[in-house]
Amino acid sequence: MSLSFYLWGIRFFTLMTLIAWLGVVFFFDPHQTGFIGLVIFSLSLFVFLTGIFLLFVIWIYRKGLGDTATAENLAGAFRQSLLLSLFVMGIVFFQYNDILLWWDALLLFAGMLLVEFSFRRFINNKDE
Repeated sequence: MSLSFYLWGIRFFTLMTLIAWLGVVFFFDPHQTGFIGLVIFSLSLFVFLTGIFLLFVIWIYRKGLGDTATAENLAGAFRQSLLLSLFVMGIVFFQYNDILLWWDALLLFAGMLLVEFSFRRFINNKDE
């Protein structure tokens, strides 16, 4: 499968998750739906953010590495977009619970960096 075909699929599914998230935002009342509405909101936002971040990370890879190297690093791009989405969802969770402070976000970001560096070390040791 070519990188171009892969990118069109990501764009399509990101657009679909944007529509789903906007549907949840505009058509669900958070006071009536309760926990289920919160879960649907969170999942649709997480998947949408993952798609947006994946497109952004792939764009950066293409600018810096070219198409061939980008195609070889798609798993890393997906992992990084998942971690960025988890970071944003952590900030949303902290804000929802009224415990968001700048140092909480910084510690969360440091935790995501540690997870990324651990994955890179594991993958590099696995290749040797």
